[in-house]
Amino acid sequence: WKRSNLHSGGFGTNPCRTGAWKRGSYLVEVIGHCGACDTPRNTTFGMDEDRKLAGGSAGIWQAFNISSDKIAGIGGWSDEELFRFLKTGAMPGKAYAGGPMAETVMNSLQYLSDDDIHAIVAYLRTVPAQSGDEKRPRFAWTNPPAAARDAGTKTSVEGSGVAVGDDLYRSLCSGCHGLNGGGSADGTYPSLTNNSTLGVTSPENVVMTILEGVKAGGVAGRKSMAAFDGWLDDGQVAALANYVTARFGNPQVSVTAADVRQMRAGSTTEQTVLVLAAQGLVGGGIVFVLGLALLLARRLRLRRHQRHLTFVSMGRP
Repeated sequence: WKRSNLHSGGFGTNPCRTGAWKRGSYLVEVIGHCGACDTPRNTTFGMDEDRKLAGGSAGIWQAFNISSDKIAGIGGWSDEELFRFLKTGAMPGKAYAGGPMAETVMNSLQYLSDDDIHAIVAYLRTVPAQSGDEKRPRFAWTNPPAAARDAGTKTSVEGSGVAVGDDLYRSLCSGCHGLNGGGSADGTYPSLTNNSTLGVTSPENVVMTILEGVKAGGVAGRKSMAAFDGWLDDGQVAALANYVTARFGNPQVSVTAADVRQMRAGSTTEQTVLVLAAQGLVGGGIVFVLGLALLLARRLRLRRHQRHLTFVSMGRP
């Protein structure tokens, strides 16, 4: 594993770059170790350096692509928007930090100097573009009222009676996010339209936001969101996630109660498959090594036996 993933030598920067870029590189690559979450893993679970900052995971939470790609990454953001998001965790019309990223803003990034945040932005601008599965930027999704009506009538709840996604949204979410998902006028409560969490190609972050809430810590006036893990069953969480995604985000994304149950347990289907594949690879490697050792041992015994027969035929004891 070390031969495949451990890179020897200390941290080095490009001497042709500006001081701000070098500072940003150091903050992102060393101090912040952003790639631990935002870079996907290879088959040995090391960071895939060929897909640097193309998006990874932090537990169940999905860490977004922050390369310079205009569709999958942050190429469609302005420097000012990136600065504001990193400093406060909120950029209306683009994204609101949740999960581990919200905690990073609350406990770390908000305390960095403006120069440091600008340096991070300068470095991220130069990260090579890495494409993804997105057909449009995550923040570009918003749906017309017709989609909302369809979502409210078609999203049923598995295993929880008559409740539907629309009922759950109205009773639990609309007080802060508004009936139309626009949030509060002062930005204290986020809009659900043009929101990256709802525009991704997988449902993990929406589900985890419902289950765990958001710890915003009052940064720049942001309010934390309550966790509904102990309030809603798996079917209700799935129905609510499907409703808000279909109404305000990417309607091609959906989740089942079984998916939610697995996320509560601490894994996703994709992660389970990767773990099983890794276990199979390790198991296969062990079997191969043992088989090779047995073969070598057998050949050594055979060689010794042949040597003994040779000595006997020559009249030696």
